[in-house]
Amino acid sequence: MEILGTQMETFRTCQRPLACGHHCGGIPNENYCAPCMVEGCQDDIYYGDGHCIVCAEPWTSKPIIQIVCGHLFHYDCIRQMLKNRWHGSRITFGFMLCPLCKVSISHPDLCEIMSPLMHLYDKIKTKALTRLQHDGLFQAQDITQPSGKYYKDPTGFAMDKYAYFMCSRCRQPYFGGEGRCQDEVEEADPKELICPLCSDTTKNKVCSQHGLDYLLYKCRYCCSLALFHCFGTTHFCETCHNDYTTVHDKPEESLPKCPAGPCGKQLSGSECPLGIEHPPTGEEFVIGCAMCINSNSF
Repeated sequence: MEILGTQMETFRTCQRPLACGHHCGGIPNENYCAPCMVEGCQDDIYYGDGHCIVCAEPWTSKPIIQIVCGHLFHYDCIRQMLKNRWHGSRITFGFMLCPLCKVSISHPDLCEIMSPLMHLYDKIKTKALTRLQHDGLFQAQDITQPSGKYYKDPTGFAMDKYAYFMCSRCRQPYFGGEGRCQDEVEEADPKELICPLCSDTTKNKVCSQHGLDYLLYKCRYCCSLALFHCFGTTHFCETCHNDYTTVHDKPEESLPKCPAGPCGKQLSGSECPLGIEHPPTGEEFVIGCAMCINSNSF
């Protein structure tokens, strides 16, 4: 008992005695002490194994924290998990969930680190739901059917469908196409994650009302609407994106002229399928703001 108390004091844990007689071992100055984690004092078999599930080190090695769902972890483990944020280039928020039950992590001593993360989550959530509404997908079967993956959860559907990335220059999230893009291409170099404004693909055509999020681009390599924004500089239609190595490595002089079909195909005739005038194939071009124009007319 004396050895345990000395060890916990070294790591500046809460020293208030619990009903069992052991020192708390949680975060100093908490309003409520966490349950005793000394082996033999817990009825729960899981907590009786003496180790944190995140780092596999003994409970007594670091201060513990009990988050809102009731599960316990080392305080430093949870803080580090939140600091590390998402894995990969696409912004995701699974790291903000309890590793055991997937309930959102919450604790007064985590407010400082959670506050900016929640702000980012709310910003992307708003962007994704607005785009879902614009695309007319609130009635998608995945949302409306009981068997759907996101039944009655349009937020989950939108956050899964649309991919957002953190611009390496302005540190703001930007829309990068559909989420499945990540399943088809390799992870991007963090330096290549550049929003359209910072990479100047907008050519200063920024909607004064809706900003950058709903700019409608022509595919860089053909006369189709772009759905994906990759490499920080390039907008692709779905077909060119699925076979991007065919067009991305071609010199511009060898690309087809308008009317240009996907994947380097030259179409017959002289009329652009989009019905617009645009620069030569191989250059980025903003058609306009999708929220301000009827994109179905293209």
